Amino acid sequence: MAAFPQFSADSLLFDCERLIDNGNEFCIKRFNAFHDAEGLTYYLKKQALKDEKENSVRNYVVKLHGTEITIAYFTLKAGAIPYTETVDNLTFSKNTKLVPGIELVNIALNDIMLPKIKTLPFKVGEYIFYNIVEKLVLHVASEIGVKVLYLFAMNKKLAEYYKTWGFRMIEDDSYNDKLNEEWQSDYSQNCIFMYKPIAEIV
Repeated sequence: MAAFPQFSADSLLFDCERLIDNGNEFCIKRFNAFHDAEGLTYYLKKQALKDEKENSVRNYVVKLHGTEITIAYFTLKAGAIPYTETVDNLTFSKNTKLVPGIELVNIALNDIMLPKIKTLPFKVGEYIFYNIVEKLVLHVASEIGVKVLYLFAMNKKLAEYYKTWGFRMIEDDSYNDKLNEEWQSDYSQNCIFMYKPIAEIV
């Protein structure tokens, strides 16, 4: 049986590594999320390693290439969403109950490294999403059945920002209410569900 192909998102700009690899736990001490996003900082410092040990998520740190300067972190986990005919570009038979997907649980830039981030000639969060997160998602989707990348935006301002990354909302209050009551974890309660079909990731 062929081995699962190794993923690499390394570039001339950034290195992407598992939080639990290469002694990266030290990154936790020198990370504060942008815009005083205390929940994202708390998760990395207090919960991320516990979730890793339970095999429920995978956390990644993004560092300036060839350095130990942590620019960002993000969290992914396997998941699924209830199927509804109101979603775009997720064609399924009417008997389908769940759509297999990957949840982007967290993504945050490091406020401590803001001076360094500001020297880069592009939007760093956007660059990391398109060139590292999506590349990793496509890598997984090439090996297993995955139809959608989804997330839960903390507020409407963030939701509008994620639209620029190609995510969309489902304009169906009953669907969103059901997600909030029955599907979302305590961590994502009362957040805004958004999705992006894998077919639209290039």
